[in-house]
Amino acid sequence: MDFIAEPLVGKGVVERRFDLKVEDRLVPGIVWTPEDAEGTRPLVLIGHGGSLHKRTEYVLALARRLVRRNGIAAAAIDGPMHGDRGDTKDLSNVADWWNASTTDDMVADWKATLAAVQALPEVGKGRLGYWGLSMGTIFGLPFVASEPQVQVAVLGLMGAFGATADRLAADAAKITCPVLFLQQLEDELIPRPAVAELFDALGTRDKRLHANPGAHSAVPPEEFNVSQEFLASHLLPPS
Repeated sequence: MDFIAEPLVGKGVVERRFDLKVEDRLVPGIVWTPEDAEGTRPLVLIGHGGSLHKRTEYVLALARRLVRRNGIAAAAIDGPMHGDRGDTKDLSNVADWWNASTTDDMVADWKATLAAVQALPEVGKGRLGYWGLSMGTIFGLPFVASEPQVQVAVLGLMGAFGATADRLAADAAKITCPVLFLQQLEDELIPRPAVAELFDALGTRDKRLHANPGAHSAVPPEEFNVSQEFLASHLLPPS
């Protein structure tokens, strides 16, 4: 893990930009930790949506909220062809960036990121959560299914349909940790039946579905607050 430039420090949060070499890929990422942090703490990995990147507003907001309110570290990386790994063209069409090997590569990138971040003395190997919607679920759900350290996940804005359907459904069945799944009822990208199919495929019995009116990108702000509280409730010891 190579840190890029000086850390950004503000309101109790330290943000550090890094590059990580994984096989033949350079993975750009960010890690957020509490200022003056020492010792092991929980970590949440945050996956961004299609056409976005690791410093998208809601990624920053969630990461900083976890750090400030809960003392939980957070990390995010750019997806294939996104952010510092691609260009600025519209990537809202899944066919522009997904193929049979991209999921396996991204799972490997997340696992390498996890190992690198947990090697930091101010993070360590504590409890682990994952948060990712839309493209963050396309890549994050298989990661959660394959990584036994993950103890809680927030997923959603995705369904079992199209090119990714078989992979997502098969991996969903392997998930056993608690899951909060978010849905937009007027989603113009993801059909309602496909969302229900993917939710039903989740192997865990500890799952809940939050459905809200609105289009794909119109997730209400309160759901991000609920996400943070849901993650913290499973990652922090009871008070």
